Amino acid sequence: MFEPSSVQLFAGLSREEIRIILAAAEERNFKKFYTIIRTREPATHLFLLKTGCVDFYILTEQGREILLRRLLPGSVFGVDAFLSDPAGYMGTAKTVTDSEVLIWNHRVIQHLARTYPRLAQNALRTALRYLASYARRHIGLVSNTARERLAWALSRLGSRAGHLLPEGVEVRVRNEDLASLADVSIFTASRILKDWERKGIVDKSRGRVLIRCPEKLLAA
Repeated sequence: MFEPSSVQLFAGLSREEIRIILAAAEERNFKKFYTIIRTREPATHLFLLKTGCVDFYILTEQGREILLRRLLPGSVFGVDAFLSDPAGYMGTAKTVTDSEVLIWNHRVIQHLARTYPRLAQNALRTALRYLASYARRHIGLVSNTARERLAWALSRLGSRAGHLLPEGVEVRVRNEDLASLADVSIFTASRILKDWERKGIVDKSRGRVLIRCPEKLLAA
């Protein structure tokens, strides 16, 4: 669950304005592994994640899923819906856990954007933040080693979406998704994870990584 006033999409809006905007949304529950939107489908809805986790990824021409970002409560996707003539969604969004999502259709979001111009400005800022994040990721691709990129991706995922346990930080993630976030091959990710496991830095099991020593991970 998120605090509405802390959502970046609502920055600069009053509590009453936020209340009106939220009241215009439809709330839906999605089961784990449900695909909410698909790449290139008409971008007719804006989404705000209320609870749960959603993976946002693109598909290669070969059909491989490339994970771009794991979205947490308070995150928005489908900002293309703010355009008067929206194109297709830029990626596919699939739930990682059972999730609650607030949804505004195109007609409603267009009306809200005209009524509250700050809302549209915030949507643009959201898109620019995502673009900046992908730019930093590209810089890492050309300037950091595969091991450094994997360590950064795993540690960031742990800090954003991990679960703190007595023995470390648990991250629910598949090898192929972690490899996507680090821009390395699945083989490379598996090899590095096995090396870290031998050194006691992580424990790896199917769909799960336990970070035992976060400080050693970044220094590995």
